Amino acid sequence: MRRRSAVFIFAAALLTAGPSAGRAEDSKPKQPEARYFAVTKATVHTVTGPVIHGPTVLCKDGKIAAIGHDVAIPDDAEVLDAEGFHLYPGLVAVRSSGLVGNEPPEDNTNVYSLSMTLGLAGGVTTAVANDTAAKLSFGTLEDHVVKRNLFAAISYTTRDPNGRRTFRQALEQARRFLRDLQAHEEKKKTDPAAKPPDAASLKGLNQTALKLLRHEVIGVADADTAQELKDLAELAERYDFRLVVRGAREGWVSAAAMARAGLYAVITPRTRRDRDERSNHPNGSSIENARILHEHGVPFAIVPGSTSISTSGLAGRDLWQLAMEAAFAVRGGLPDDAAVRAITIDAARVLGIEHRVGSIEVGKDADFAIVDGDLLHYMTLVRWTVVNGRVAYDKQKDSLLEHIRPGGDRDAPPPPDYWPRRLGEG
Repeated sequence: MRRRSAVFIFAAALLTAGPSAGRAEDSKPKQPEARYFAVTKATVHTVTGPVIHGPTVLCKDGKIAAIGHDVAIPDDAEVLDAEGFHLYPGLVAVRSSGLVGNEPPEDNTNVYSLSMTLGLAGGVTTAVANDTAAKLSFGTLEDHVVKRNLFAAISYTTRDPNGRRTFRQALEQARRFLRDLQAHEEKKKTDPAAKPPDAASLKGLNQTALKLLRHEVIGVADADTAQELKDLAELAERYDFRLVVRGAREGWVSAAAMARAGLYAVITPRTRRDRDERSNHPNGSSIENARILHEHGVPFAIVPGSTSISTSGLAGRDLWQLAMEAAFAVRGGLPDDAAVRAITIDAARVLGIEHRVGSIEVGKDADFAIVDGDLLHYMTLVRWTVVNGRVAYDKQKDSLLEHIRPGGDRDAPPPPDYWPRRLGEG
């Protein structure tokens, strides 16, 4: 009995002692091992800095950790040899449909969808669906969402005069509230019991107006004509809020007013609208729209006419050919570097996510489009697309385009033409 009691006492002591009875290092939680990924020997187009030939781009846990020719690569790093290829920041689609799911995208995105694969094949790594920017994180939802609540929608059109008046009244009320709040802060210095202005009265549109004036949100409005653009520019300048204008077909007419107001634009260079001969004012679309906006200092993002992806051809006007849409702006006189910026860093700035994506810089997300030539050349194809430091698309491992110039050789013979197919043909 005495020996049994001793055993029980010893066992109880072990149970109550817990993990601390063992070695001290066993009680410490293990830190997850860092995940390293490196791209070597590519020509790196940083967009916001110089073009660097043949450096190592080292990524750690989905972020760019180092860029240079003397960067040490950890032994356990995944290494991608991109000699002979060009590395650009992943492309940013400021409007999209079908690439990522509807709100909330983390619950509705099909990370194995054909549309996502095609988007990655076009070099797109970040896309906007509704009011959220999300990554084309093929095969995983980890780090999928970049930013929610991107914009506050504004309706300010001559077709709705009552809506225009209501919105201006909301801005005035919000501005009065801010003035009263500032006066209250001054009064509190001499009268601690001073009552602040009533914020409960600011609801709905008034609350949106207040957030705009406080620069807590970015406004977005659809406008195409010169008059609509000038009206929006005057409004944003008077009340000092940030505004993105989608469309801006006649931005070439109103570029000066847009620049003074600090407007951002989302444009489609291949938009066509004939001039209205009944008007004696400049109007209609212009192939020089992007160039003129650029020369006036209006930041803009470029999107194609269709924000989804079609499988009807390789020269379509959809997100598969986002770079081609930017190249079309070059035909109108836009410099090449500005065209690349319009689908990378300037597109990110329109969305307010330039601190994470849009350029190759240390600390930013490891999102890359690695291509076999000049990004804006019509024959250039994406070889790899990297999202959050992982290869999300590999042309040679995907059956969609692997047969087209498999080695990136521009002079390679075309693949066998089996079209049109007939019954009995493979």
